[in-house]
Amino acid sequence: MQAVIDRGFCLKNPVKIIQLFGLDVFIGMLLSKDKTLLQRIAEKYQARRVPMPGAIGNAYKLSALFEFRVAHIYAAMAERFKSNPDVQRFFLDLRDEEMEHGRLMLACLYQVAVNREVEFVPSVRDREMRESLNALREVERRVPEMSLEEAFKVTNELEAGEVNVIFGRLLTQVGRAETELFAEQLKGAQSHPESVPRRIKELKARLGPDGLAAAA
Repeated sequence: MQAVIDRGFCLKNPVKIIQLFGLDVFIGMLLSKDKTLLQRIAEKYQARRVPMPGAIGNAYKLSALFEFRVAHIYAAMAERFKSNPDVQRFFLDLRDEEMEHGRLMLACLYQVAVNREVEFVPSVRDREMRESLNALREVERRVPEMSLEEAFKVTNELEAGEVNVIFGRLLTQVGRAETELFAEQLKGAQSHPESVPRRIKELKARLGPDGLAAAA
């Protein structure tokens, strides 16, 4: 299972995609490779549906903001270590996956059937949320001076941190078939707090001491 829901998945599951999202979305995926399923869904919802109002809607916007901010950090890391194609590809993959998480939050924003027992509604006014956003800005500022080992350490910290907690808790509060498909896909790729440390370890093993030294 993949973290980015692409054209290949849609072509393997045409009935499911058409039933959940409509023929127009499936045809769009069939004719073009330039967008993921979540990109198309978010765009369709933005054009045709009303987002969740008030604090609940703002919570999903906030989570998307956090996910996109982390994606921007990984893009900066990919640029920082572009001299090594394997390292650059690793961070670009993480960027794409975080972008997909953000798009999922935007798709959830337009799912009006929220579970009645909504218990978690983070706000940008919360001190913890503001501190988390400021911390992400500080991380991004430091990327150009990071060593590769520092970048790996920061990556593990990001994936184990508040951003993923917010994402996971908000995702569980939306109970429609569309988002269940997304959740299934993303869980199938394993959660980032579990999979990213393993992927970093595997990348280090492939590079070896000389490759790590050269990339740093």
